Amino acid sequence: MNFSDLRAILQYVPQFRGRTFVVALDGAVIDSPDFSNILLDLSVLRSLNIKVVLVHGAAAQIEALGEKRDIPLSNVDGTGVTDETTLEVSMDAISRLSNSVMQSLTTVKLQAATANAIHAHPAGIIGGVDTLFTGTIERIDADVLQSFLDQSILPVVPPVGFDADGQTLRVNSDAVAREVAIALGAEKILFVSTDDPRTSIAHDQRNWSSESALEFLAENPGLSSGLSSKLKHGAVATRDGVTRVHLIGSENADAILAEVFSNEGVGLMVYSDAYQSIRPATRGDVDELYLLIHRAMEEEQLVERSRSEILASIEDFIILEIDGNIVGSVAVHFYESENKAELACLYVKRGHTGQGYGSILVQAALDRAKQLNSNQLFALSTQAAGYLEKEGFQREEDLSKLPPGRREKWETNQRNALLLVRAI
Repeated sequence: MNFSDLRAILQYVPQFRGRTFVVALDGAVIDSPDFSNILLDLSVLRSLNIKVVLVHGAAAQIEALGEKRDIPLSNVDGTGVTDETTLEVSMDAISRLSNSVMQSLTTVKLQAATANAIHAHPAGIIGGVDTLFTGTIERIDADVLQSFLDQSILPVVPPVGFDADGQTLRVNSDAVAREVAIALGAEKILFVSTDDPRTSIAHDQRNWSSESALEFLAENPGLSSGLSSKLKHGAVATRDGVTRVHLIGSENADAILAEVFSNEGVGLMVYSDAYQSIRPATRGDVDELYLLIHRAMEEEQLVERSRSEILASIEDFIILEIDGNIVGSVAVHFYESENKAELACLYVKRGHTGQGYGSILVQAALDRAKQLNSNQLFALSTQAAGYLEKEGFQREEDLSKLPPGRREKWETNQRNALLLVRAI
């Protein structure tokens, strides 16, 4: 870890202190070797005064118990038909699992309590089929959960609901996590499964708006049921007030912490607010900009600039923020007499490359040049010429086309930078 990573982490700590996270674990995660790391992550969150509610699934345990008893099961994840025999097996498996989770939380010195906070009613007839003892969540007893949280007790919520007559109903844990988070006004839901969502989805996108997540689901009906369920419930949750929903693979080292305390994370994210933004730089950004590009200046990727020089031209800079942290910059210097604009100081922070952020910054520079009524955007580069050519720039051998003052700087700094031009 370097100091810039630490600074990013520390920026999140005050932002999350006192907030509520709902952590939803698939049953298979609890039975995996990764569970011990998850427990430590939960302990760290609590030490930072982040309130945690733990929701767990039990499909893996229900399936295993059914096989052990040689009982055919009608459903294991609480979404289809739950017959009486399956309900009996499910309740045994869920009860054992909840007790096991409670014991494990004790080993990391976390106070916890099982909460029967789910009011449900029978799902009824769906598609012409009676779902029997499968339930639909009616409401969450948020007061009970909040009372635990206020006493620094971590509530453990199993996937079981009860109707007005006291009848036990099997409910889906992903739906439970969604409803609990909405009821508590949670900041985040973290869905943790044994499958890595980044490798399970043949798509480069890692961060989804609720709308784009739902569109992706509609276009990909063959997605695994577990991943599809989490994306769907995540999208609905963000529409109903949860700021961020994260899908994480448990095999990632420090899975929860790595996702929560970094800009890029290790999983997929569904969001409701502005996760990524482009904005003009302000005077308050000078120190952050200098730190951002200092390494690139040391490696001669960028021309040396002092803090005072950045401050003097701060109005020319555009910055890219991810989750409130500056991860990229570009500057557009305008030469009014020649009606030309220069793209300069294009840089994306290490650890954030390969995400298309460079293209976003180049487009922002083009938009700025158009606003200035420039007829040309040029760049002088020693190491990024190939990249800029992919962005539509062309090499130009005739340096006399540079604005006079800019050509003098080129001749004196002895970097032998290549001239690249893009018409506007």
